[in-house]
Parts: sequence; C-alpha cells; structure tokens
Amino acid sequence: MAEDQLFSTATVSFGPRFLQDHVGHIMTDPRIAIVELIANAYDAGASVVDVTWPFVADAEFSVADDGTGMTGEELDHRWKTLSYSRAAEQGAAVEFPPGVVRDRRVAFGQNGKGRFAPFCFSDSYMVETAKNGTLTRAKVSLSPGGSEPFSIRLLEQTPTEDHGTTIRGILRQEPLPVSLVSDAVGSKFLVDPAFSVKVNGRPLSLLTLKSAVATTLEVEGVGTITIHQINALAQDRTTLLRGITWWVNGRMVGTPAWDGLDGHGAILDGRTAQAKRLSFVVEAGVLKEHVKADWTAFHESDSWDAVRQAVRDFVVAALREAMSEAHRERKRDAIESNRSNIINLPSQSRHMLGNFIDRVQESCPSITPGDLSRTVEVFAKMEAARSGYALLEKLAACSPDDIDTWNRLMAEWSASAAETVLTELKHRLDLIGRLQKLVNAATTDELHELQPLFAQGLWIFGPEYESVEFTSNRALTTVIRTLLGGTVVEVGVRRPDFVALPDRSVSCFSADKYDAGGEVDGLRKLLILELKRGGFKVGTSELRQGEDYALAVENANGVGPQTEIVVYVLGSALADTASEDRRVGNKHIVPMTYDVILNRAHARTFNLHRKLEAAGVEVATDSEIEAILQESDLLSAGEQTGVCQS
Repeated sequence: MAEDQLFSTATVSFGPRFLQDHVGHIMTDPRIAIVELIANAYDAGASVVDVTWPFVADAEFSVADDGTGMTGEELDHRWKTLSYSRAAEQGAAVEFPPGVVRDRRVAFGQNGKGRFAPFCFSDSYMVETAKNGTLTRAKVSLSPGGSEPFSIRLLEQTPTEDHGTTIRGILRQEPLPVSLVSDAVGSKFLVDPAFSVKVNGRPLSLLTLKSAVATTLEVEGVGTITIHQINALAQDRTTLLRGITWWVNGRMVGTPAWDGLDGHGAILDGRTAQAKRLSFVVEAGVLKEHVKADWTAFHESDSWDAVRQAVRDFVVAALREAMSEAHRERKRDAIESNRSNIINLPSQSRHMLGNFIDRVQESCPSITPGDLSRTVEVFAKMEAARSGYALLEKLAACSPDDIDTWNRLMAEWSASAAETVLTELKHRLDLIGRLQKLVNAATTDELHELQPLFAQGLWIFGPEYESVEFTSNRALTTVIRTLLGGTVVEVGVRRPDFVALPDRSVSCFSADKYDAGGEVDGLRKLLILELKRGGFKVGTSELRQGEDYALAVENANGVGPQTEIVVYVLGSALADTASEDRRVGNKHIVPMTYDVILNRAHARTFNLHRKLEAAGVEVATDSEIEAILQESDLLSAGEQTGVCQS
C-alpha cells in the first residue's frame, strides 16, 4: 500500500468542546460575555447600544447597536474565519457609519472571538445586521462536533435604510441580576462620553454605577473638578478604556491611559491586574479654554499643571490604598530574600531601608517583585558600605570627654572583640524589652510567646545556665504533656519542645552527666519552667503541681536519683503560703514573680536597659523589617532547640 493511502482523505474534524476551549471565559463567564458583545458594538462605530436583559430564564435577550453593520459577505467571512485578525483586515481604527463624525476610536477586537459570546447564554442565536441598504438575517448554532465547530445559516436579506447590528437569543440559564449587568458594562464603557449604553431602556451613567465613587476636589486658583474612581466588576482581557480619562464638557480629551497627559511617566503598568480593574474619570470643565483644537491633549499652562498635579496626587493615594496589601506582601518578600544583607545593618539603616521600599512602591507601583528585590539588595549593600562613614559622623559629634572614652576603649579592645560583646549585650537587652511587654499579658497567644523567649534567656536564672550544655529536652517534655493530658492549645508543629495550656506553658531543659571516661551517663541537672498567665497568683497547689512534674520525670529514661531537678513556677504574684522554696530530696521547687526574674535580668545586664530608657535613647526602626527578622530568629531558635534531645 502506498504511503499516501495510509491516511483518510476526509477533512479535519472538531471535537464537541473545541469552540469552548478555543474561546475560553467568553463562553463560560456571563459578565465577560456581555462585555464582549458591547465591545463588538464599540468596534462597529456605534454611538448607542440598547441591551434588553430578561429577569427569568428562557426569555429573549438582545444587544442592538447603531454602528456600521455588515454586508452579507462580510458577515459570512468574519464569522466563519477562526482567529480572524481585525487589525490585518480592518485596521486598528474604528469605522463610523456614514454621516457620523467622531474623534478617532481604537478598536477592542483582535482575533474575532467576541462573536461567540452569545454561546455563553444559548446554543444558538440570531444576527441581524444592516449596511449599504441591505438587512441580513442569519442564525448561528453550535455543532456537536464533526466537520465544523459551529454553523451559520443565511435566513433572508431585505432592503433597509438603517445601519447597525442586533444579536438576539433565548437565555437558557438563570440570568445575572440587571444591576450586575449594568455595572459590568458601565464600569468598562462609560469612560467614553461619546458611547452610550442603555439596559432595558435605562441609560447608564457614572453616577448610577455601584462600582464608581465620585470625589470633588477644589484646585486652588483654578476651580472645582470631579474624579470618578471605577472598580470594574467584569474581568477585562485588555486595558483599553482603562487608566485616567479626561472629560471637558461631556467630551473626552485624548484617550484613557495610565501615562497619558500626566507629564510624569506611567503611574501604573497597564498589564497588571490593578490596571485592568481600576480606572479614573476626571471631569475638568475648568480646563475648557486649555483643550487643543483636535481634542487630543491640553495646552501647557499653569492651570493645566495645577489640575494635573492634583489629579496625580489623588490617583496615587487611591492606588496606594487599593494596593496596600499587595505592597506589604512584596515588601515582606523583598526583605526575606535579602535577609543576609539586612540582618547586620544597624537599626537606623533598617529604618531607612523600610522607608525606601515604601517610597519605591508608591512612586513606581508597576515595579515587579524581582526588580524590587534587586533594588533592596543594592540599597542594603550601599547602606552597609555607608555605615563606616556613619561612624565617623558619630565620632565628629562626640564631646571631648566621649572622645577620650572611645580612645581608652579602642586601646583595650579590638573592633571585633567590642562588636562581639556589644552584639551579645544588645540581644540580651532586646530580650528583656520583649519579655517586659509580655509577662503580665493575660492573653493566651502572648503567654505562649514567652516560652521561646525564655529558651533564649536561660542566663536569667543564673550563671550556670549560660552554658550551652542546657538544651531543650523533648522526651521529658512529652512526659509532662502526658501527665497534663496532652497539648490542649495548638502551638504548631514547629514547637514540640513545650506544653501549652490555656493558663500555663511548661518546658524542660537538661544538661548531660559524664562518667570517668568522658562518656554521657544520664542527666546531671534538669530545669523545668512553668509560666503562668499574666495576672495569675501562684499558690500551694501550683507548687504541688511543680512537684508532680519532678516526680513524673524522675523515673523517666536517663533521670535517676542523682539528677538534680529544679522547677521554676513563675506568675504575676505569690500567695503568702507559696512564697518559700521547697526542697524534697533532689527536687527544688522555686516560686517566683515575673517582676523578680526581670529584676535579675536587669542586674545581670548592669541595668543598662533601664539606663537607656531613662536617658531617652531610642533608635528609629521599621516595624515590618524588625518583625520579619525577629520571626526568622525565633523560628531558627525553635528549630535548633527542637532537635536537641538528651
């Protein structure tokens, strides 16, 4: 058999879902479909579009326009050509009906998919179109598959003096509310005052749209303008008629754009989701004398500059509010991706970096996340290099006595040694500050934030706990969790190293014991911390509970009679009957208030935290940057303590 006989000579066939896959949302989303039908009328040079929209299913809908219409040959060619290129065959500019004079209008259409929008509502629809004295009626129907995805059948042609196109069909589904249809259409097309849309005989206007908010501004020395902010309900496929539109006496000046007429470059990237959803219409009758003769722009003048600046300020503020959540997420991502460059910057530099990120996003709303991250990287590295000059500035501002002090310090300390000591001291002072804010708080979440902080601050309980020997002991924490009936409060899978209940949290830390050969031989000492909710008074029952913890772990694996067990029970106050330590064999139960333990922390850091507070030393910080870096520190500490077991 010849190779050319292996294949069928039949024409290409289409599956039953071909057209839906080809067209996409136009055939599945009613709001997009109705917008596409209006866009077709706009592209046909219509001035008025009448939409008849039913209130119930199985009733007729129609979209009628007074545009140029089509001849029978044009209808047949355009409807039957898949991926029809409007730009190639008709050009980008709209053709208006004979005798109609309008400013230049740019067409929406690109590939002819909008003509399938009626299939969103019904499997067939009628087209009635009039041009050059002939009215053509045709029926368009979906096919079940085979040699064609749809069919178009000519019904009749009759003489007429009209022009325009009407699409009509029977709505085979529950209709969208008329109010949603009006808002979907109006939010897109009402920015062009030369294009009018009626829904069930009612003309749409910006003032009647639920998605439009009008604001009146007084421009000093010029007069009053009105700005309409429109939030589109329908999903737009293009940015046409989006951006800032200028109206003067009911006529559009230029074309809508995010960078047109403002004189400062693009306010927003038209490709973004925000640009496709938002638009602004500026009614500026006060600029009537400043419009160019062809209505494409305004003449340069002081009045135009003043109005332009007022509008720009308003739009930037509106976009900032609308995009605030997106900006916070982008800022967070940029900080996290540059954490290694930021973590060692001084607080003042971090503050400057935070302000810089905010200003960049305000001034350049269209900046991409990747570009923002790279910009932050450059700024952080420049700020790190600049910090050396900052030191010289600080030295220049020192008094003679301070200069002498610095001289003595530098004679006795290397810069690296001083940095090591001061960095550790700063961490401890920061920890004290965070503990002071949380220890007396009565809320559950804040109670559970204490355990990770105390895990970092065991040094508060005494010099021996400075040792890295003391690590979180998950195995013995599990013993206490079992004793208390499990973890009642969920604190996340990353924190298995402490037990959380509504009124308390408990954690265990242990140090190994070694035999004569230097091998680990059980536990030398076990520290148990029980933190009570803010406002809680520790009594005798709480001390007995501390003994129960010690008894429960005493016979656990590795905890023998020689292991010293210390239980701290911390609360806001102590009852008279619970003010003394208890010693039972190798078990030591210590009741203590948060105030006392914080006083010890202050004493161990030479009361520097209080001295700095009294001196009014306060460094400006960026709350978002500090929160992200702190969160990363806590997570890192949690992961480290979580994997150390005895």
